[in-house]
Amino acid sequence: MSRDDEGKTSPDPAPVLLAAMSDLTSLVYDSHISSYLRPRHLTTHFHLDGPATTGRAACVSMFKSLKHFGIEWETAVLCDWATQRGWVEKDVNLLREFGNGIQLGARFHTGPDPFARSSVQSWLRGESTRRAPRRLKIMSCCRKAAAPPSRAETKARSSALFRRE
Repeated sequence: MSRDDEGKTSPDPAPVLLAAMSDLTSLVYDSHISSYLRPRHLTTHFHLDGPATTGRAACVSMFKSLKHFGIEWETAVLCDWATQRGWVEKDVNLLREFGNGIQLGARFHTGPDPFARSSVQSWLRGESTRRAPRRLKIMSCCRKAAAPPSRAETKARSSALFRRE
């Protein structure tokens, strides 16, 4: 049992679910594909609602695989786990939607399944196939737009930069 901030206790997910959620977290938040055409500092996450649909496909296929093998889950517990790991609120909401929907038998249209069969087999053993992210990286796609600096702040910065001593 783990203790939440409100003092309530919520059960820890089963090892199968922990392995699957760790792989999903690693794929969604720690997959930065950089190349000559797309430098690392310009990459973004595979959010669950992203244009590449990789995060959405991973989430839906994870839940479908778990359901296929008869694994039961509580979506609220998985959402609490994701929130504690630093997931963005919109991704937690989509995780809840996909988890509840697949339990009820809803169909979701996605891209190809990014998880190999060997990944699902390792989840059933309670092992994660990807390395756990050290710390979730907050990229520009996750940050809220900051307010622009005021005129006085801009003037103070520029005068400090060009001041001659």
